[in-house]
Amino acid sequence: MKLNRRNFIRLSAASASLVAVSGSLANAMELTEGGKDWSGGKDSDYKSYQDRKAIPSTCLQCVSVCGITGYVQDGRLVKIEGNPAHPNSRGKICAKGQAGINQVYDPERILYPMKRVGKRGEGKWKRISWDEALNEVAAKLKAVRESGKPEEFFFHYGRNRTQGFTDRFTNAFGTPSVFNHTAICEASKQVALEFMIAKGIDINDVANTRYMLNFGCNVYESHVIHTSFAQRVVEGRMKGAKLVTFDVRLSNTAGRSDEWVPIKPGTDGLVALALANVIMQEGLYDKDFIENWTNVTVDQLKEHLKQYTVERAEKESGVPAADIARIAREFATTKPATTISYRGVCAHYNGLMNERAVFLLNVITGNVDVPGGACLPQGGKLNKSGPAPAPSKPSAKSLIKEAWKKDYPEASHGVNQTVLPYVKAGKAKCQVYMTYVYNPVYSNPDSDLQADILKDESLIPYLVAIDAYMSEATALADIILPDATYLERWDPETTNSYAMFPFVSLRQPIVKPLAEAREVREILKDLAQRIGGGMEQYFAYGSTEEYIKDAVAVNAGLDWERFKQTGVWYAPDSKPKYKNYMKELTADQLKDTKVDEQGNIYKESADGKKTYVGVQVGDKSYVGFPTGGHKPTCKLEVYSDDLEKHGFPGLPSYVPVPGHQNMQAGELIMTTFKVNVHTQSRTGNCKWLTEIAHENPLWIHPQAAAARGIKTGDAVVVTSNAGVIKTTAKVTEGVHPRVVSFGMGFGHWEYGRIAKGVGKFESTDADTRRVWWKGTGVHLNPIVPVVADPVGGNQAWMDTVVTVQKA
Repeated sequence: MKLNRRNFIRLSAASASLVAVSGSLANAMELTEGGKDWSGGKDSDYKSYQDRKAIPSTCLQCVSVCGITGYVQDGRLVKIEGNPAHPNSRGKICAKGQAGINQVYDPERILYPMKRVGKRGEGKWKRISWDEALNEVAAKLKAVRESGKPEEFFFHYGRNRTQGFTDRFTNAFGTPSVFNHTAICEASKQVALEFMIAKGIDINDVANTRYMLNFGCNVYESHVIHTSFAQRVVEGRMKGAKLVTFDVRLSNTAGRSDEWVPIKPGTDGLVALALANVIMQEGLYDKDFIENWTNVTVDQLKEHLKQYTVERAEKESGVPAADIARIAREFATTKPATTISYRGVCAHYNGLMNERAVFLLNVITGNVDVPGGACLPQGGKLNKSGPAPAPSKPSAKSLIKEAWKKDYPEASHGVNQTVLPYVKAGKAKCQVYMTYVYNPVYSNPDSDLQADILKDESLIPYLVAIDAYMSEATALADIILPDATYLERWDPETTNSYAMFPFVSLRQPIVKPLAEAREVREILKDLAQRIGGGMEQYFAYGSTEEYIKDAVAVNAGLDWERFKQTGVWYAPDSKPKYKNYMKELTADQLKDTKVDEQGNIYKESADGKKTYVGVQVGDKSYVGFPTGGHKPTCKLEVYSDDLEKHGFPGLPSYVPVPGHQNMQAGELIMTTFKVNVHTQSRTGNCKWLTEIAHENPLWIHPQAAAARGIKTGDAVVVTSNAGVIKTTAKVTEGVHPRVVSFGMGFGHWEYGRIAKGVGKFESTDADTRRVWWKGTGVHLNPIVPVVADPVGGNQAWMDTVVTVQKA
């Protein structure tokens, strides 16, 4: 069907009816009072009618960490459902959550310690005992420690939900060289919001809003807390909320919006600032909120924003000026309203500035921490330091992090995609590189370079992987320590709450780890005891269950046995909390405080150091907004002195993407997106999911395709300054004319035969003989150069300039 305006409206109406049906079910699972049993949780074998044991836990197929219930029969996990008692997911899970069974029973899962016997990456292994594996790794680590250079032990993790346990190990060892994966996800969003509200995420209360202004976020398929968020978007829509989506691509969310507004990549911030300019110049702002609760004035904002005219925004973004002005008025006059944003905004060279500009719209309209607005995150409590004694932070310095301070001074979550390139450049030396469920060879940009560095034993002399699967990076290891899956281990979870009150959920073993797999806490504890030298004193606690029990004990009223039975805990009197910044300070909190001319309440030490504790509005004193990190005061900081000191704009501003300013004729911008049944590099081995999605053609607009003689299904060559890949084309009007777009999470060359798309094969799983598809799509990362947002550190996934031609 040709996507003209009439057909698009017809399609949108049909889609709305589908949303209406699903939305009518959104409230079917009502929250139960904390600690009470929920109805359901029963299942039986359809042949024998044998009851199955129901065990609540928390999913980890993605970072949404939904509540789940696993059903066990004869010691085997046979089914996964949602847990209705979970305040966020409320009994709903996605296909990925149900396919968690595939992770446990992957026939090519690593179940025993393995040692490399051929050349690195040659794929030759021998099975060894745990004693042999741990003794060898401990000896290598002990040698690093005794060399007096503990920082040359690198610990690099992917999805780490141990809630501080890995820090306990690395702190006890003495290494500061601990690296995450945040910069290849959403670092610039986190840093942007930390400058403004000292929290790395905003919780959009979409279930209670009247207007959703969405910048590049495909909420119906992927989001940081996807399942919980998507169902609340549906609730808001069922109540009549309008959804407007700016996106380079007609995603499933854009297609189910009231309006899809195609936009040039990287110009979201400019459009947001133009929207803000209209709101300020036309007097549609919330004066009281700006003047009382932020560190800027109305006049300052008006003066700063007047440069961002709708005409300027139209010229650069392609969004019509009239539409920008109209949407600005709608957003400002419809109460309540909220913005939505994520990787489509932050995964650019200018990602942090884009995010600040988008969040500013909530600020100037007073839609911050109110019902239906952009709210402060709320999560349960955890003791992340673990039982006493707890190790101190290392005194050694990481040369990688010291280099970041110079190259990316504000990137507080690191720039992990540069770790291995920095080693190659000689900025730091590594003796032992240990990965924990981290796959830089597949997940990082310029992935061929990342692989070459790991293969070079002069740069990485010893590589240890803690993993359950033979990922592209794990395949290069010297020793593999087999990890337990998330369905076989313990973790406490305190994810941000869309119920608008704090809660804690539990990940507990639904089944025992298969064969000789062990969960990471046990692996690191055993290593610490073998390394010795004082490390062992920090791991003298009892069982892992006791360790987790201690971590959640800070929640008053939490009964451990009840917690295991329900999988979730929150206070019985919990109810949604808004305007948390308006909690009044007590007399004790106000003791010995002063107030400056901006209304900031602070205490001053003998050496003149100020500690901010609140905000004075009129004759009342409030706690205000959180402090910490980049943000010293209790006001919402629209202006950042810290940013300005480092040479960046202090107020939300538009910074063009350098590579997009002088593009040559025939060049296009390549962006990436996630599909709803895969999670980056982690789910290609799940047979149920890969059967659904196992190819990722390049989306290209008919105009761009016609100019190159390309039709759907044609083989095409995509070239950037980092490399070349070959794929097939999908010609569609659902993408911006100057954009081509790839689905991510495809093109594995390791991770097992399901992920590699070899077709049917013999294994312990009878289903592998029924695999009907071949191929697994194309891995796009080799042509994405390592380019980071200079402020937030986020990888600029959405900025790659490419040429496309018919093969």
